[in-house]
Amino acid sequence: MSEKRVRLAVIGVNLFEAASAAIGAVGLVVGFMAVPLSVLSGTPFADFSVPALLLGFVVGGSALVAALIAAFGPRRFDALASALAGCITVGWLTIEIAMIGLGSPAQIVWLIVGLLMIGLAALLWQTEGQPGVRAHQPA
Repeated sequence: MSEKRVRLAVIGVNLFEAASAAIGAVGLVVGFMAVPLSVLSGTPFADFSVPALLLGFVVGGSALVAALIAAFGPRRFDALASALAGCITVGWLTIEIAMIGLGSPAQIVWLIVGLLMIGLAALLWQTEGQPGVRAHQPA
């Protein structure tokens, strides 16, 4: 796969994650997601304010920054930024599932999105031919 196609996939997946996290954060605060407060019992949160801020700014913000770096930033940081954003997404979902349980197939979908972000970052890193790594070259 060409570097350009991989880069576009990285940008697209990161933008999808950023938009999803922003919509999720707003949905938690405004209430259009209709998640009952009872899911927070046993967690340190009394309402969805803090989780929504973390989701929007940390998860969504890291994905947005990764997309912008992949599109416009220095090439030496693009794969790293996307991998980091993917790890943040996977970490968020791991902690969420540990705290409130697996209550929705959407949790699995976004866990897969986070893993996809990490995998695409590795592929981008390889196609860029980073020092110490030989990009695949046909024989």
